[in-house]
Amino acid sequence: MQPLAFVDLETTGATAAVDRITEIGIVTVDADGRVDEWQQLVNPGQPISPFIEQLTGISNAMVATAPPFAAVAGETLARLQGRLFVAHNARFDHGFLKHEFKRAGVRFRGPALCTVKLSRALYPEHQRHSLDALIERHRLQAAARHRALADAQLVHQFWQIAHRERTPEQIATAIAAQNPPCVLPPQIDPALAEELPETPGVFELRDAAGQALWISRAGNIARQLSQFFAAPEKTSRDRQVRERVQHIVWHETAGEIGARLLEARLRALSPPSLQRPRRNHSGPAPRWPFAGPAALRELSTLHLVDQWCYLGTAETPDALPALLTAPRPGFDADIYAILSKHAGQLTSLEARS
Repeated sequence: MQPLAFVDLETTGATAAVDRITEIGIVTVDADGRVDEWQQLVNPGQPISPFIEQLTGISNAMVATAPPFAAVAGETLARLQGRLFVAHNARFDHGFLKHEFKRAGVRFRGPALCTVKLSRALYPEHQRHSLDALIERHRLQAAARHRALADAQLVHQFWQIAHRERTPEQIATAIAAQNPPCVLPPQIDPALAEELPETPGVFELRDAAGQALWISRAGNIARQLSQFFAAPEKTSRDRQVRERVQHIVWHETAGEIGARLLEARLRALSPPSLQRPRRNHSGPAPRWPFAGPAALRELSTLHLVDQWCYLGTAETPDALPALLTAPRPGFDADIYAILSKHAGQLTSLEARS
């Protein structure tokens, strides 16, 4: 049997690039079946909101004397290395750990398996596949929901039940479907495939001189890049992109809005040579409904806007002053088209203060 690590994290929020881990729970299963469990509170270095405290039961007082992630990175990595990483919504937990390891100067790689997707594949007759749904359907024994080790134990229980109720062939097929090989051009280091994040953002394909050939937003950077290169060549432009690309650069965002805004900004700053030109941007800006700058919240980030001009995205409140004092960009019709769809969500900074 392949060694396994069933993982669950508690965090200060939902955005790996901004929020931090507050607790780690890992259940390891060795090839001989030996099981070991580990749980560790982590000082996130940022406040835990009342909502998150109520959800997880982890308070600021509980983590005040806990070690930061950098201090437990070695122990965490040792428990994960050489194992299949298994989690419920693995994209979340795996992504958070990749960011935390990166901040600690540690390279973290390895395949991940999502039990949400596994449940959908093995039990397609059911509509719901959340952890609460699995608890109810499979009568899993929960010691304490939304604590890291307890939730990791639940994932382990589901894994055991699935292996009793489904054939090895069914399980092997479901697992293989989750981890198709990432397709990249032959001149790109194949090891890059393990670095690509499964998060929203923007990717840039650049030539040998570093000039942009193609810039595109993605709901899942790793998956969309692989699909991009795996698709059949329909035009000479498709062939040119594959032949000329030498560098792949990506930028993670909190969600789709941030990806759209960043894509528009990057295409304006460095027009990609193999994509269609952007629209005509002449003309005055439409009337701005606020007396000053406004913010558009997306998860834990704030997109700062003034006069329909995108000033940037603040991942923390401390980043707002620098964005407000930076040189202002001109009006951009593509940016306006994105922001106008969310006009009702804009909030004056004066009202927020």
